[in-house]
Amino acid sequence: MAKVTEPTSTAGILMKQSHGTFRHWSKRHFVLRNGCLHWSHEDLPVHRPGSVENRSFIDFSRTPCDLIVLEGSRLFLQPTHGFMWNSNDRHNSAGTAEPLMLMSEQSRELKESLREHIAFGRDLRASRMQRDRERMMGLVSVGPDDLAEELDEEAGNSTCAACLLELFPDVEENKDLSAVAAASGRSEEGISQSSSNGSRKGFGLVVKTPCQHYFHRTCLNDWVMKAGTCPVCKTNMTSQKPSHGKSSESVGSTGSTAASTVATNRSFSHRSLGWIMHRNSASAG
Repeated sequence: MAKVTEPTSTAGILMKQSHGTFRHWSKRHFVLRNGCLHWSHEDLPVHRPGSVENRSFIDFSRTPCDLIVLEGSRLFLQPTHGFMWNSNDRHNSAGTAEPLMLMSEQSRELKESLREHIAFGRDLRASRMQRDRERMMGLVSVGPDDLAEELDEEAGNSTCAACLLELFPDVEENKDLSAVAAASGRSEEGISQSSSNGSRKGFGLVVKTPCQHYFHRTCLNDWVMKAGTCPVCKTNMTSQKPSHGKSSESVGSTGSTAASTVATNRSFSHRSLGWIMHRNSASAG
């Protein structure tokens, strides 16, 4: 998977609506950094918001969420349908699907920054899930030197059995890297840079399966997602056991109890949004 570009950190003041029967708005300092939203009564340093103990935060890489723009400067932030706020987050709605209502005088800037950090968090989550899948399949990253040593041949003479392109392209001989970039999931710039990093050039571009076959990382991931087997020997790649622990994405999104909780909280979320919009429309009238 291509490297994820971190969005610009943002800091400022926002208004957050409280939960409970008697709802009210309160001012909070906030920082958006590394795909996380931090807020607190106290001022937060933009580069180290985690240094403030008395703060709340949401990690967007743990929970896919949707940003809904309401009338005026109000923003409605809630988990995507079927998900809950991760229990490791620190806020009153953690472990539920209850939405957050935010408001800011710089609503346009806050909206754009939230969207960027939500997207960044989504990409981080996808990368983490891919690493989990690869660990479960028992894949090992290899470089050209590893391949040459194990196969007793030049790495440039070896091809990916899925796409039939060279496993490690020679940039000097391959001026057009678009096909290799598409197959490997790497940018052309990234492949060019990795080809000039000495004996470990190209490391991470290629993986070895437990059945001792070599593929571009993305070629194999795409193949296994569709077929579930090794493209060469048809070994079942989905039956491999994880090397340790549970998948980092298993918390809060599996099991009948969690599903029931999501459904209950989602129902509350929809009622809450309806109540808020009804109240806003009544106050406007």
